This record gives sequence, C-alpha cells and structure tokens, in this order.
Amino acid sequence: MLSSEIATLEFVHHPNILRLFEVVETLGRVYLVTEWIRGGELYNHITQGGPLREIHAAPLFKQLLLAVKHMHSLGYVHRDIKAENVLLLSEDRLKLADFGFSTQLINGANQKLDTFCGSPPYAAPELFSDDHYIGAPVDVWALGILLYFMVVGDMPFRAPTIPGLKAAILKGDYLLPGQLSLPCIRLIQRILIHIPAQRPTIDDMLNSQFVICPKLSAELMQHELNQHSKPVKRSIFWVRSKSRRLRKSASLRERYVDAVKKPAISMNTRQQDEMFVDSFLHPIEKGHEVMQYSGGRKEANVAKTANSNCTPKRYLFCGTLKKKITPIETEPEKQLSNGVGGAVKLSPWNVEVASDCPMFKNYDGETGNFIMLPSDTDDLSQLTALEFEARQLLAELGITSEMLRNALPSGPRSDIIGSYRIVINRLQKQSWLARKHVEMALQEMPKIEKKIERSCCIL
Repeated sequence: MLSSEIATLEFVHHPNILRLFEVVETLGRVYLVTEWIRGGELYNHITQGGPLREIHAAPLFKQLLLAVKHMHSLGYVHRDIKAENVLLLSEDRLKLADFGFSTQLINGANQKLDTFCGSPPYAAPELFSDDHYIGAPVDVWALGILLYFMVVGDMPFRAPTIPGLKAAILKGDYLLPGQLSLPCIRLIQRILIHIPAQRPTIDDMLNSQFVICPKLSAELMQHELNQHSKPVKRSIFWVRSKSRRLRKSASLRERYVDAVKKPAISMNTRQQDEMFVDSFLHPIEKGHEVMQYSGGRKEANVAKTANSNCTPKRYLFCGTLKKKITPIETEPEKQLSNGVGGAVKLSPWNVEVASDCPMFKNYDGETGNFIMLPSDTDDLSQLTALEFEARQLLAELGITSEMLRNALPSGPRSDIIGSYRIVINRLQKQSWLARKHVEMALQEMPKIEKKIERSCCIL
C-alpha cells in the first residue's frame, strides 16, 4: 500500500491532489513528506459544523471531480474516496489524499479488479456481489455517497454491522431530504445506480446543472419559498424592520424547510423507470416547470410567475457558513498566513506593489511535469519562469543543475528532489498570497465620495 501510494503521488500531479515532496526511508519506518493542509479533514468539518450549503458544496464537489478525472485520464483509480480522505486547504479549496488503495490500470479503463478495498459505507454494490469490478464506476459511486454526506450530514446507507450495511447497500433503499434542491436531487439519484454501466461519467457530472450553476439551487429555493410565503403587511416602520430582522436571522435552507415542509423522498438504486434517464442534464429555469418526486414517482408541478418579463430581483442569502474546526484562513477574516508563522494582517489603505511582485508571475497557474521533477537540461533559457526562479534559489543554497539532473533517477527518495519540490511549492504559495493581498486591499479601498455642489434659494 505504501509503495502504491508513493508511485501514484509521483505520477499524479493536480492542484486538488495532495503533493508529495520527499520520501525518507529508515530501518524501521518510511516517512512521506507532503504539503501541510491546515483545514483538516472534511469529515470532521461536517460532523462538528453540520452539512454544507449547496452553494458551498458545489464548488468543492467540482474540485473533487476534476481531481478524479485527472487520475482516470492517467489510468489510475483511487478506490478509497471518502470524507476522511478529503482535506480542506481553506473553506473553498480542498485536496484529495490517501492513495494507499489506488492502482494503475495497465490493461485499459475496462480492466477487471478483484481486491475489495475502501470504506464499507462508500463501497459500491458490485464490491459485495461480484468477484470482479471496474475501477472507475466504483469511484463514481463513492463520489455520490460523498456528495450526499456533504449536503445532508449523514450517510444514505446505515447499519450497526458490516453484514447489515452490505444488505442495506444491496437492497438499495435510501431517503433524500425534501429540503434539497432539485438539481442536487437529480445528480445524487443519477449517481447512485446499482448497475455500474448506467452510472454517469465524470464529464457528465461536471456538466450537471448542480455543478455548473451553484447559485441555481439557492435561486430555486428562494423562488419556491416566495410561492409559499405570505405577503407581509406594511403598516408601521418599526414593525416591518423587526420582521425583516427575524426573517434574516434564519438561513435560506431553514426558512425553506419551515415554509415548504417537503417530506423525505424514498429512493432505490435498483429502480429502472423513467427516473434514471439522462434528463438530469437538462436545464431547469426558475419560474418554469419544477419537478417534484414523491415515493419514487415523478409528479409535475408547474409554477408560473406573474411578471416573467420583469427584471429578476437580487436576493440576499443569509445562511453564511462560519463553522470551522481548525483555524482556516478565509477572506472575511482579513488575514493571510505568511508561511513562516503567525498571521499578517493586511493594511488596506497603503498598498505598495513591488515591481518583482510574484502576483505578476502567475505561478499558481503553471502546469507541467517540471513541478514534480526538474527538467533534464542545463540550458536555463528553455525553462519556464517558475522553474527558472526555483533553480536560481537552489543555486544560492549550493544545489547546481548538474546535481538536480543526477538526482532524477532517485525521485522523491532524494533530498535534492525534495528540496526542489519544496521551493517550487513555496514560490507558488507566495504568488497566490501576493495576489490575495492585492485583491483584498483593492476591495477594501475607501471609495472617494464625490462632492456635490448644492445651491439653495431663500424665497
């Protein structure tokens, strides 16, 4: 497992995958030096802070899809996707980790695997019922279970024992809470299908409306909430302002649950009716046909808007997520880590950008094999800007280009390659922090009020 994880991390490089720096082997232990992820596990974040809002879960889920798609394109499958193996870099960035059960598909994407591995609550039905399985649909099933856990805060299949959990997964009955939006419901039910060949691909999931339009879920909730809400009587100013404060104290999901009061939806992974057609990619527009599922059957409820030609109103979404189990630096906190220790508080009024500021180098957008291994050349003119600066810094430490080239066969087991990767990572981090500092400063710049000359005439 350890050698498999090292081999996968060496070959798979992606912004949403944990980065390996160095491997140190001793007589009794093997140490993996990886990047530090300050936010901890997604599992702890949800169990202690509650489920994520859909507008927050959609971008995170998209990053997971991009990471898994990159692995599958290189011929690797993870086979252990779960909330415990998803690490939060910040509240809007994550990385996939723990590749101990990963394997490379030497004979193509349809290669049959026979090793039962992973966490039982995330295991696909074919792991319990078949002797052989295909790796990619197993990862897709685990992504569906993970999405359910992200937006609900619980698992769809539960049992006190492993045999009971196996029976529950093979039976396929689970409940979808009624407060979930229609795009989220359609995506979950489309993923959790018993037959592996009928599950969507990663590209289909990336093209789903839940991922492409994360704000649509909140807009649909707000639209349906407006249909069920009674108009507020406008009588006295202080009464109206008080009622507004009461309405804003609850999140959008809480107000939606209290007003709409939809029952839980009974679903089954074995159903083969019109529910599992490819229509989950069809667009849903606010004010048009809204589909409701009750007891596994589809019922159409047409909601018509009176003023369809009017300019759409801007709604204030009140339920902001501020639940953290570890000190995750976020933009509202107005502070960013400097990578050394402590936090650097930003002074937004006096911003000076140096001419060699990493912001203008855009190192965070650099991709290529040189990030994991240096280029096998001594001609610095052929290198990218990121690798060129990294080699300059390493030269100041006494590591020459010849030493880097000689260390290439050793890979991560060479301390020289480990130093190279750490320098690359620090340069990318400095570039990202510099851009964030300037962006936050520009957002906080005081607006210059225009002086309006007024003249009055006394009659």
